[in-house]
Amino acid sequence: MVEVHDGLPQDGFAVPLRLHNVLLALAGRLDDSALSDARELVARSHLDDSAELIAGTLIAGRIMVRPAEQRELALVLEMSRSDATLADHLTVGDGVPAYTHRFSRDNEPERGIAEALERTLQVLPDLRSVHAVWRNTPAGSVPGPLPQRVVLVEIGPEAHPPAVAFRVDDALRKAGIRSVVEVTGPSAERADYHEAALAAATPVWLATSESSGSRSSWSKRTSRATARAHASVEVSREPSHAAPDFEEPALVVPAQSAAVDEQDQPAEPEPAPTEDERRNRAAATTELSAEEVAQLRAAIAEDPEKGRLIAGVGIRSDGAEDVVDLPELDLDDPQLSERDRQLLRELHAELAERERAEAAKAKLNGSEQRWAGS
Repeated sequence: MVEVHDGLPQDGFAVPLRLHNVLLALAGRLDDSALSDARELVARSHLDDSAELIAGTLIAGRIMVRPAEQRELALVLEMSRSDATLADHLTVGDGVPAYTHRFSRDNEPERGIAEALERTLQVLPDLRSVHAVWRNTPAGSVPGPLPQRVVLVEIGPEAHPPAVAFRVDDALRKAGIRSVVEVTGPSAERADYHEAALAAATPVWLATSESSGSRSSWSKRTSRATARAHASVEVSREPSHAAPDFEEPALVVPAQSAAVDEQDQPAEPEPAPTEDERRNRAAATTELSAEEVAQLRAAIAEDPEKGRLIAGVGIRSDGAEDVVDLPELDLDDPQLSERDRQLLRELHAELAERERAEAAKAKLNGSEQRWAGS
């Protein structure tokens, strides 16, 4: 049996469980949002942030704590490698005012909880019960909206209180249910606040005595709701004559039949390539990029001399022009369209014509110079 004094654990407890019990002792005095945030930080192993959040909220709200609670919080701050001196700024007194809260089971505080927690309760081990109740009185220095739903979870010795608190709270949040989750058990005993809440609460889920808590059964209200849900699922599985909302799988044609069909059917024309694809294909065939092809065409149209340089025509050291052969055309490339082939033919023909004209001109100039010299 775990020894607990003033609602706080004694030596031998790990820091997460110590923080969980500190939060249990402060339930009804600390802001509901701060309680939930601190418990989430514990579950995510941000122990220092959780301890500092608790201390900061108590200091800012000037919420009175007992001397034993101050010592425990100082120890938790130190163990989580936080600033333990924060505990010196707490408002401490033996006469902590009694927070008398009013709880009610009217207006179905359990509505929607069973459905939201169905999967979670099947996965978590050693859960004993879940209750729900409305709290009609504020808590903390910055209270939230009222009434506030309080979900009480009772666990066995095999369950881990911080993990259960986070998983249950997370499932309820995802279902859009605003609540404060309080998890109690052998290592996390209830305070007067939880006893008063449990006395007015409505059962949501109760573990079966036959399975010792490893399996669960819903309360009567939940059992009826679950039965109706399963019945609707079974009805939806009945064969329907309506049109299916999915595409039917394609028929599998035998290989031989498929070959015969392919011979009978004319080949579908390939989609016409886009302008960018044509340019890229032409560039790949001439071993030039699309940008280089475009540059070459523009240069030939605007300045023949510049076009010859880009095409590979240079000046040798002796002043004569050196013509570099253009790459051969690969007009049999199946990726080329007729327009691509025609474009390449025109481009190479134009380059060859300019090369011949320049060579003839250079030869003529050379002959004239020789005649003039003679």
